[in-house]
Amino acid sequence: MEYLSLKKENPRGIAKILLMKKLPNTLLYALFYLFLCFGNWFSMRRTVSYIVYAFNTNNTVKLILGNEVFAFLSAGLVPLLLYILARLLAFSVFRFMPRKDVADMEYALRFFYGLGYLVYGAFSMIYYAVPVLSVYGETIIRFLIVGGAVALYTLFEAKYRMPKRFVPRSVYAFIGTYCIINGLSALILLFSYIVG
Repeated sequence: MEYLSLKKENPRGIAKILLMKKLPNTLLYALFYLFLCFGNWFSMRRTVSYIVYAFNTNNTVKLILGNEVFAFLSAGLVPLLLYILARLLAFSVFRFMPRKDVADMEYALRFFYGLGYLVYGAFSMIYYAVPVLSVYGETIIRFLIVGGAVALYTLFEAKYRMPKRFVPRSVYAFIGTYCIINGLSALILLFSYIVG
């Protein structure tokens, strides 16, 4: 029994790409991780710099850890772990659905969640000019932008695939899980900025 079905015969643009899964999964995973890295790059540059200089490391370690490539590639690790945790919690609400339907939903979620980090990463470029904005930007603005992407994903599912009886469950699963996990993360980070 299929739980998800297309509600519109001719979706266009991004909706068509996502519904027909026109991007190969490998490409979507790669873009997803790169978008996570970009969105967290500014924060990771500061963290890596602090680690390198606080522990008075030797020149070899400074060359390995204290460069932009390392900061960029490692910047996506924490958001990826948060995403995996949130995905496990959110999709546990849909465990009654066939695996193919859940995989289709996860495919679209990776796109929207990654897009949220891409938009936030572009916004965070302002921190290079005005670093003081990063204190609230890395907590509140990131939460709002990526949360908006999760909300758009929920609307996308409701509009194109989700039966009406599952829409409240999807709002609870996706937006609720995002708010709990990333909201707590943002509060911890904000508290560490205020105390530190």
